[in-house]
Amino acid sequence: MAVSSQLIAFGCLLAALYFKVFKGRRIPPRGKSHCNIRVAVTEAYPGLKFPPGPPPKPLIGNLLDFPMAREWETYHKWAQQYGIGELVHINVLGKHMLFVNSWRMAYELFDKRSSIYSDRPTTPMMHDLLGFGWAFVFQPYGEWWRWHRKAMHDQFHRSVVSVYYPVQVRNTRELLRRLNKSPEDYDAHLHWLAGAIIMEMTYGIQVKPNHDPYLENVETVLAAITEAGIPGRFLVDTLPFLKYVPEWFPGAGFKRKVRGWRQAISDMVDLPFEAARAQLEAGTTNACFVTKLLEELSLHKSDSIKEDEVTVIKNTAGTLFLGGADTTVSAIRAFILAMVLHPKVQRKAQKELDDFLGPDRLPEIEDMDQLPYIVAIVKEALRWRPLAPLAVPHCTSQEDIVDGYYIPKGTIVFGNVVEMLRNEEHFGPDTDKFIPERHFNPDVRDPATTGAFGFGRRACPGHTLAFNSLFIAFASILKVFNISNPREENGKEFPVEYDWTSGFFFVPTPFKCTIKPRSEEAERLLL
Repeated sequence: MAVSSQLIAFGCLLAALYFKVFKGRRIPPRGKSHCNIRVAVTEAYPGLKFPPGPPPKPLIGNLLDFPMAREWETYHKWAQQYGIGELVHINVLGKHMLFVNSWRMAYELFDKRSSIYSDRPTTPMMHDLLGFGWAFVFQPYGEWWRWHRKAMHDQFHRSVVSVYYPVQVRNTRELLRRLNKSPEDYDAHLHWLAGAIIMEMTYGIQVKPNHDPYLENVETVLAAITEAGIPGRFLVDTLPFLKYVPEWFPGAGFKRKVRGWRQAISDMVDLPFEAARAQLEAGTTNACFVTKLLEELSLHKSDSIKEDEVTVIKNTAGTLFLGGADTTVSAIRAFILAMVLHPKVQRKAQKELDDFLGPDRLPEIEDMDQLPYIVAIVKEALRWRPLAPLAVPHCTSQEDIVDGYYIPKGTIVFGNVVEMLRNEEHFGPDTDKFIPERHFNPDVRDPATTGAFGFGRRACPGHTLAFNSLFIAFASILKVFNISNPREENGKEFPVEYDWTSGFFFVPTPFKCTIKPRSEEAERLLL
């Protein structure tokens, strides 16, 4: 009887959704509801259409057009077929989505019209069920978000990041020793490196050599984001009432996933923050993001606002941990794959390192200006396989007209980073290939400011810190090791086998390769 009642209720809700969303087919006048299917002409905006896109189906719009694997290939196809390199619009059960495929249009929307295009969408899965509203990267645009961004910007902008050089370099040196000891476990070592750097910078915590609980937990959180951040992956994001169905209800398997994910997210935010605060109170902590801000707060702020500001520090620290734990490992994994596939690039980089450093020392971050080819490799790694192919989605805070097209309020806006970073106008020919030399051309854009770290006011404020981590890792690895195809037990090489992940992140799946010291002289640098 209970199941029958639930099914009847479910059917009634679907019927209600239909009459609410799909009965009206016109674009709304200003200030009214905007959840409608495409239409050509309206009274408010006569002659205006939505941007082009795949034709919607009756009732469900483009629900069935969402790709569930290798998403970037579908977005590229849409860009070529409908967007003419600019805009593609789809509608999923009344929810408007816009894909921005060119840097010209991205700059127009995210920078020049940033007051309209800097908001974030609030989705049932990410916000209501997983509770990611605390993370400033997902927060709505407004004063609360500005508090969080200021806290991060003050500690990580370009002129102050040198204070973190020792942490980045020391942990990178340890990465080299780990790679030398067990190169077959390189992927685990990369995860350790990323976590070790961000945990020490953020919380003053030095992670355990193996099976660190903080790092193991954040892997669960990253898996949640990878899956939950895919447009269309969970039906609850287009039918929000599904968040109320119980776990046992048919088709509610996502609720069981949420239960485990939500606990991991809570632990990731709370546990390291409380550990850092306890060490500060005991006088045993190292200087770090959390303790610096807590100390400043205790000296300069009144009790009436401390609670909110402590929350800002905690939330921002959690966002740093979340972002830093994956961006570095993903980029270095792509770099290692690129070195396997392009041995000439590797040899050229090693020659530059040897010519400048000589045989007796490892690189420092301060050497960056003297190692332009290594810098070009970092830029090419960011361009060749950007970590987030659609960045973090934006949302329009009011309706807009762009190149004669109507963009409703509440439209979810995706920057198609892969498409922009493969634009031959900005990056030269053969953009599907890994060619660091392209970045010596002054007309080639910097990927870091062309979507690799996000867009407009919502671009990653820690991008300089991330670039420094990648530079010292790439340079150090190439100074000590040769990277090549995997080998059989008899020493014979065979081609590397790899694929690319589907989901919010765009990274190579773990692959086998050979990592060996270049010489005994190079190996002695690890002592």
